[in-house]
Amino acid sequence: MPRESARSLRAGVLGVGALGALLLSVPASLWLGSGSVYPVLRPVDSSAPAVAFDADGRLLTSPARLRSGSSAVVVASGFRAGEVIRVRRSAAEGVVGSRADQHGVVRYRFTVPATPRTQSLAVIGSLDQAGLPHRAVFRFVVSSDQAGR
Repeated sequence: MPRESARSLRAGVLGVGALGALLLSVPASLWLGSGSVYPVLRPVDSSAPAVAFDADGRLLTSPARLRSGSSAVVVASGFRAGEVIRVRRSAAEGVVGSRADQHGVVRYRFTVPATPRTQSLAVIGSLDQAGLPHRAVFRFVVSSDQAGR
């Protein structure tokens, strides 16, 4: 067999072997990672407390019923003083940046969107010792009724 053919054959065998190892590693990671063959979807959990207030200062419980166009303030605590915070809304594409105050509290005022469905607002801080982000989640349902509990 000519030398060039042997090199081509060797490169082909190595490429197929690497691809095969990659294809086998994905199912193996699914078996080992979650304890089952199928991945499990898990809801985003809160690791920090969060409360919300409507425009009149009334406490809202999660999930709150909020009127489209009304405003509310989410207050999340348990962050480090001055910690960089990201606020992500389920219906919005962007992420808003902020900082926790000197007491580790974040306040975020938002206007309720017009989309009638269950939505969430996540206040996300830095990673903890387990490598998970420190976060607070407030859930709300957009409705045409009055804002409130």
